[in-house]
Amino acid sequence: MSSMTAPERVAVEEALARGERLRRRARLGTAGMAVALVLAASLGLSVGAVHVPIADVWTLVWHHVAGDAAGAGLGPDTIVWEIRLPRVLTGALVGAGLGVVGVAIQAMVRNPLADPYVLGVSEGASAGAVAVIFFGSGALATGTVTPAVGAFAGALVTLLLVFALARSEGRVSSLRLLLVGVSLSYALSGLTSFFLYSTRDPAAQAAILFWILGGLGGAVWGKLPLVLGAVALGSVVLLLHARALNGLAVGDASATSLGLDPDRLRLRLLVVSSAVIAVLVSVAGPIGFVGLVVPHVARMVVGADHRRLLPASLLLGATYVVAVDVVARTVFAPAEIPIGVVTAMLGTPFFLWLVRRRGATALREAA
Repeated sequence: MSSMTAPERVAVEEALARGERLRRRARLGTAGMAVALVLAASLGLSVGAVHVPIADVWTLVWHHVAGDAAGAGLGPDTIVWEIRLPRVLTGALVGAGLGVVGVAIQAMVRNPLADPYVLGVSEGASAGAVAVIFFGSGALATGTVTPAVGAFAGALVTLLLVFALARSEGRVSSLRLLLVGVSLSYALSGLTSFFLYSTRDPAAQAAILFWILGGLGGAVWGKLPLVLGAVALGSVVLLLHARALNGLAVGDASATSLGLDPDRLRLRLLVVSSAVIAVLVSVAGPIGFVGLVVPHVARMVVGADHRRLLPASLLLGATYVVAVDVVARTVFAPAEIPIGVVTAMLGTPFFLWLVRRRGATALREAA
């Protein structure tokens, strides 16, 4: 810095100070999100048709973790350990997965209005699962093709179809990707509704309604390893590509300057993202707008660097879904609102605000 002029030194010092302030704010914000997650989980385990004091909740959980069978039998042990804890953990994992995938998709398509729901991948997963349920009494009755397998296949086929239709002259425009995704999302939603209308099996109708509205009512311990594995593996892959996502978010030229092939990288990461989404939809149904809302709120707190943004979105997404689930099952207790309904009610105004605030700029950049 000795060869710099005085104004240049001032500019560099100011930039370093801004960077340090941002890092400090990011650390505090991430710590705050972790605390908020613990509080949300405590409420999720405590409130409900049967209220359990928070201190008793964590005592019961600790006895199970410590292997103290005698202590685990204290109080409403079954409610906390067998019903609420799997639900809270599933909600946290689903929210974490949707949060990190939402960040990645927004970077890959360079559009702040994008998320798994808007791009049609969630609807594709739902349609695939519902198709398995609808045709389950026929050729698929062997059980080898489950709704989870159908969800993954639907998500992957939708992803490839969106890319194929959005490609023009060898280039995938972010604007076309977004418009094609929204169009396919509507079409797949109509297909899912057709299956619901056409079936006369009450059990199939109830199952299809789950895939339309989303919810955590079916959360059990047995499904957690699959969700944990998908979210953990997907998050690690995306975190390892945080620097590449920074490049993609700026533009393909920036990614190329880092020695990356933007199209191949984008396709590879979108396949990873679709796999995570498929698993999440297979256990919780489509929960819309989480992947849209969470990245923007996290970005306001920790900044746009994906090395900080991805972990923050993971924590914030987990907190958001757990908190929304508490609202969904307590506002009209003992009746329960599907969590997808609540996230849509909260996410739609946010999406409209985002369109008004940044939509025009985003569309101009994506075109």
